Amino acid sequence: MSNASKPEMEARGVGASAPVAASSPAGRFFNSENSLKLGSLGLLTVLAILPVSVFLYSAFVTHPEAGKSIFTFTNFTKTFSTSEVFDASLNTLIIALGTSVFSCLTGVSLAWFHARTDMPFRRTLEALTLIPFFLSSFLGAVAWWALAAPRTGILNRWMIDLFGLSAPPFNIYSMSGIVMVMALFYTPYMYLFTIGSLNRMDPALEESARVCGTGVLRTALRVTIPLSTPAMLSGAVIVFVVSMGVFGVPSLLGPIARISTLSTIIYTKMEEYPLDIGGAAALGSVLMVFTALGLFIQRKIIAPRSYVTVTGKGYRPSRVSLGPWKYVALAINCFYVLLAVILPLGALLLASFNRAWLGGFRWSQLSIYNWAYVLFEYEYAVRATKNSLILGLVGGFITVVLCTFLSMVILRGRNKKLSGAVDYLSTLPIGVPGLIMGMAFLITWIKTPLYALPMLLLMMAYMTRYLPYGLRTISSVLQSLSSELEESARICGSSFVSTIRKITVPLLRPGIFAAYLMLFIMFIRELPVSVLLATEDSAPMAVALYILQENEALGVVAAFALVQTALLLLGTIVFRKLGSLEELSV
Repeated sequence: MSNASKPEMEARGVGASAPVAASSPAGRFFNSENSLKLGSLGLLTVLAILPVSVFLYSAFVTHPEAGKSIFTFTNFTKTFSTSEVFDASLNTLIIALGTSVFSCLTGVSLAWFHARTDMPFRRTLEALTLIPFFLSSFLGAVAWWALAAPRTGILNRWMIDLFGLSAPPFNIYSMSGIVMVMALFYTPYMYLFTIGSLNRMDPALEESARVCGTGVLRTALRVTIPLSTPAMLSGAVIVFVVSMGVFGVPSLLGPIARISTLSTIIYTKMEEYPLDIGGAAALGSVLMVFTALGLFIQRKIIAPRSYVTVTGKGYRPSRVSLGPWKYVALAINCFYVLLAVILPLGALLLASFNRAWLGGFRWSQLSIYNWAYVLFEYEYAVRATKNSLILGLVGGFITVVLCTFLSMVILRGRNKKLSGAVDYLSTLPIGVPGLIMGMAFLITWIKTPLYALPMLLLMMAYMTRYLPYGLRTISSVLQSLSSELEESARICGSSFVSTIRKITVPLLRPGIFAAYLMLFIMFIRELPVSVLLATEDSAPMAVALYILQENEALGVVAAFALVQTALLLLGTIVFRKLGSLEELSV
């Protein structure tokens, strides 16, 4: 090496001694990548691990009158020694399995119709298909109670009058009725989990199968759907576990048929005086066991196979021509919209314009009183709407940023055991019912200054409960991206943060905005956590709706529910414009 070139080479870092700080173990460890990972893990610990730990601790202690906690298994032996709990556990399992199976079949089919086929009216049907996601399943139960109650249901009365039937043909107060309502309103979950993966899939894989003589349906079943397995399994696990903890639908439709679930028993234990927190926590721990089991099965299926469908090579999106079968697909989609959108919203709309709802619409009761009350006279509802917008926009944004970094830790982390542990821990809050999660936050933070900031406490609780939703949505898309794209950028000198900003985030855009939209909707309609943590000034829309449901007629509840639905639909339109979410359907 010449003397003239040596200074130049040293200036470029070649042949020169590196600074001491850079070569030290601390300097190598505390780089931008590890610092972001540690920050994300620290925040995850505060949000998820601490409340869940308090919840588990409550299952193993009793609080005698003296006030001293005693470690014991009494909560488990006392709770699980009754036949009522066994029957409720079986009912919960049946409801969760039925909901996950039917919502998976419907949601994946609709996502494939919209993303990969030439089915007509896709743009319109996508918006209609997602409307049930805007409504809570509890409101769906209220709507179907108005539609299919044996004596007062609109459909039953119409069928009896039209065909002269001696008995009502529909009975919503049944196991099949509960599963139907929940499956209808959880189908959009599966749709959102799979639509991003289907949109980003290289069509060359399907074209190769069709060139070899494989039909459209067989190609979808043997190529398209298997390559979307990560997204499908993630959605199915989420729907299964969440269905086990749903309270609203079983509490409304179950008692008449004497169908109890774990969630209804947990609520009863928390409603009784004195509160049986230990027994409720013992029952809630069963849901966490099913969560861990579901994740274990998911990882055993996914781990041995590769699902990379987006690489460094370019591709042009294309659609499958269904021929005349596209009208069959259109009919299936329209039938779902009829059951999940038109009939329920139609029932709520009719009820909202009737001053007194007596099981059917009456022109003599036509009035706009219900709408005037919830829009102008009920100040509590106006303030609750503002609170929900703050929680949905700000809390959803913070959560989706955290989910993006956690996805990188789980799927791009070098320590696979640590990534697996983070994956399990970040998903555990899904198995904790909202009522228990709210109680855990109360116990954890009630003696701290954070309790004086109810909006912040609500936001943290929302982030904790729905972190797995955003994480699974983003991870399912990230799992289809080859790591070679990021490695190429790093080799060219790009930093970890720069690589994420320039390479990963643009490729993850469908998943990120789908997660943001999902979190925005969930934050606005969240009820169980809100009931326990919200104050009068910080109460969101869900709490205001719950108060109306307890104290007002169905017409008032229906009017406020439609206001909430309209707000969420407007938010979806804004999200689509700002985030170019038209990619989700074209």
